[in-house]
Amino acid sequence: MLKLLPILFFAAVNITQISIFEIDGIFSNGHINAIQRYVNENELEDSSLFVIQYNASDINENSVNELQEILKSIKTPKAIWVGPNKTTVDSGLLKSFDYVGISPGTTIINKLSNNEFEFTNQEGIYEGYMVVGSIGAFIENLGSEKIISNITSQETGTSGVVSFDINSDDINEIKFVKPSLYERFYISISNPFFTYLFFALGFALLGLELFAIGPGLMAFIGALLIGFSSITFTEFGLNYYGLILFLISFLIFIKILARGYFGPLGIAAFSILHISSIVMFSNYQLEINNFLMIFASSIISFFYFVAIPTVIRSRLTTDTSAMSSFMGSKVKIVELLSDNKALVQLESNNFVVEIENKQSLEVNQEVEITEIDGKLSI
Repeated sequence: MLKLLPILFFAAVNITQISIFEIDGIFSNGHINAIQRYVNENELEDSSLFVIQYNASDINENSVNELQEILKSIKTPKAIWVGPNKTTVDSGLLKSFDYVGISPGTTIINKLSNNEFEFTNQEGIYEGYMVVGSIGAFIENLGSEKIISNITSQETGTSGVVSFDINSDDINEIKFVKPSLYERFYISISNPFFTYLFFALGFALLGLELFAIGPGLMAFIGALLIGFSSITFTEFGLNYYGLILFLISFLIFIKILARGYFGPLGIAAFSILHISSIVMFSNYQLEINNFLMIFASSIISFFYFVAIPTVIRSRLTTDTSAMSSFMGSKVKIVELLSDNKALVQLESNNFVVEIENKQSLEVNQEVEITEIDGKLSI
């Protein structure tokens, strides 16, 4: 059923070392770099069995092609078990392995013929593949049942047999290969939801630093988030026109924070922010969950609407020395925001103050700043 690729090895292979690598999350360059590094740093002997547990939620097609090239360079037996989730896998990838295990519910896609079918077979050993519910059962059956691969040796004319006992002393090492910390982080942010969320949050932290000037920690963290999240853009095909819309929304949010209050401009900023996410990922290779993108846009807007103004107000109310420096100053009323708030100007700085005295006030009127209960008032 699954025609496997030919490879050169003898009729029987006694396995003494098993290496297991799990592909989960977004199958991307993070996994490829980890596999390539392991192959380069470790000399796989004929008695080694290289196993991949394939549980990818989405894939980059280039990563699949690169994995097939790496597998061609590995001359030892190679096995793949697809599971445990109901995973979708390309039949072309399965053909690169000597032994194939599939969990029930797996969907196999043949992209050449645009056909797909779901495995509903009961667990057991079939011609060319095995259906099992766990990778442990797959490896154990692979050794104990002496599964004959469909691969025929060009040297001996015989089919390959993997022979080992998982509980025997001959198996001197079972190694679980893990990506590095950076590669795991890259795999995590390859998800479009986290890519967009971290990227937008990075800019929000830069905005926070502008209005709540501190030692620069928020700006440093924001720059890191922008840098790490943007490294996935080129791999998955981001639409850079969406970045222009995103920067426009960022500037609008900064304008709103400078004014000190929200209104129709805030609704426009949120709308442009979310539209930018749609445009940014319109050509993306990965499947986009629109509900998650709306959720991410809402989180970022909440940060601009609530978190940053809260930090700004807390700094104004706790920095008594700064407040005392405003007391007695003459300011000009720029705009009456409500019955108890006004936007005033001191030299080139605009800020919001409380209206305590219920006198008649007018725009461009000069008034004196006072402080009542930790609040700037006029």
